[in-house]
Amino acid sequence: MTNRFQLSMSEEDLIACIKRTNEKVTSVRGLRYTSLGQYDEQVNKLLARFLQRKDYHTGFMLWGKSGSGKTVRLKAVYLFIQYFFGSIPELGYSVQYKTADGLARSSASMESFDKLCSMDLLILDNLGYEVGSGENLQFAQSLIGELLLKRYDAMLPTLISSVFDIDNLGGIYGQRVADIIRESYYVMELTTDFRREIIKVRQSQNQQNYET
Repeated sequence: MTNRFQLSMSEEDLIACIKRTNEKVTSVRGLRYTSLGQYDEQVNKLLARFLQRKDYHTGFMLWGKSGSGKTVRLKAVYLFIQYFFGSIPELGYSVQYKTADGLARSSASMESFDKLCSMDLLILDNLGYEVGSGENLQFAQSLIGELLLKRYDAMLPTLISSVFDIDNLGGIYGQRVADIIRESYYVMELTTDFRREIIKVRQSQNQQNYET
C-alpha cells in the first residue's frame, strides 16, 4: 500500500486555512476565534507540516484534559480537508473522521475496519473513551490498536486525540502502539480550558439579555 496523501500548498497558506476553519468551528460554539491557547501558533504550524508530509512523521496526537479544545481542532482539520478535496475532486482522496466510541459499537464491522485501514487520511477522536464492557470492549480496543499499527506500517497519516497520555494509551491498545506514537507522531499536549471560555461567553450573553 502506498500513501498518496500530501497537500501541495505553502506552509503559510495552509496555516491560514487551518485558522479559518478553527474560526468556523469555534463560532458554532459562540466564540470568536483569536487563539486556542498558549501553544496555538505552534500547533497550527505542526499541523500544517504534518498535512504537507514534510518529514518522517506518520501521525499527530493531541492530548489533554476534557474541554481543552482537542475535538475543535480535529473537526477544523476535517472541515478544511473536506473543502480542499471537494474543490479538487479529481484527486480522489479518502478522508474519514471517527470517534473511538463509534468504532467500538457493535454495529462496527470488519468491512468498515478494513476501509479505515486504507483511508488516505484518518482522524480518530477521543481514543480511550470507548463505551462497552467485557470481551466486546476488549475486542474493540484490540481492533483500534490493530488499526493504528496497520496505518503506521502502510505510512498512512493518522490524526488522533485523547485525554490519556502515550503511556496510558499503551496500556489500552498495547505497548507497540505507544512505541509508534512516541517515535513517529507529532505529540502536543493542550492545556487551555477551552470549555470554560465557552461557558464564560454564554454567561456573559445571558447576563446581557437579562439586562436588556
